[in-house]
Amino acid sequence: MNTSYSVPLGENGRELLDRGTPLFPCSVYQRDIRQYIAGGITPHWHREMEIFVLESGAVRLTLADGEYDIRPGEGYFVNANILHGLSCRREGSCRYRSMVFDPMIVSGAPGSAFDALYIRPFTEKGAAVCILQRETDYGRRILELFDLAFWECKKEEEGYEFQVREALSRILLLLKKNTPDAGAKVSARRDARMKWMISWLDSHYSEPVTVSQLAKASGICVRECQKIFSDFLHISPMQYLIRRRIAAAAELLEYSDLPVGEIGMNCGFESPSYFAKQFRELTGSAPREYRRRRRTEQPVS
Repeated sequence: MNTSYSVPLGENGRELLDRGTPLFPCSVYQRDIRQYIAGGITPHWHREMEIFVLESGAVRLTLADGEYDIRPGEGYFVNANILHGLSCRREGSCRYRSMVFDPMIVSGAPGSAFDALYIRPFTEKGAAVCILQRETDYGRRILELFDLAFWECKKEEEGYEFQVREALSRILLLLKKNTPDAGAKVSARRDARMKWMISWLDSHYSEPVTVSQLAKASGICVRECQKIFSDFLHISPMQYLIRRRIAAAAELLEYSDLPVGEIGMNCGFESPSYFAKQFRELTGSAPREYRRRRRTEQPVS
């Protein structure tokens, strides 16, 4: 695979990506999850909604209140500001298509009927996530509408915005009618707790952090801290920290001229050998090999 991707995160753990254009904030992606650093999409959240469809492979969607296995042909909808991450469940490619869009595409001006009666209530109290399967009538219809919206957005022919807006409007109406309201409230409370801990680690990843320090900063005991990560992200706090450090190191290897050893130290690794070992385990390449490959290969879209 020629291209590696990462998810840029701000200090509060929110994804830092601009979607589409200010006039039409919607972006589509057609990628392989294995092309992301460490072969997965790190837990993150964004103010936009997202629809995802898996084309090949097997993927696990991780949320604050559970995890779901996604098969080819299936997908999911994630509401705004919901913590989520993705990992491949077996060898081979995990190709997917996704659409990330600002709800304002459907709601229009604040205070409009679309905003006040449909979109804002769904954003605030609607389902946090909906697994989309073709076995259900509404799931099959949503997947069909997603295909229409995705390819219209991909082609960007004149007037495509009308087609995309209509398809997304129908999708949100189907979700509103076929998903319960109560689930998102529980998820939001759990999200807030988990987001704070991730945000703290993201702000301190370059320091010699321990689980005890994270627990103390969070106002909980070490055991509870470890349980929260195990229950919500299914990895330990230190495993998340290492992945965060490797993602930061990968960015520096590609875009800076700093020596490899200095990059490791800057990203929180105490020894060059341990940095190289962890980097190879998560990316499949030694740091120098990764830098050389990223600077010589032509990216693919």
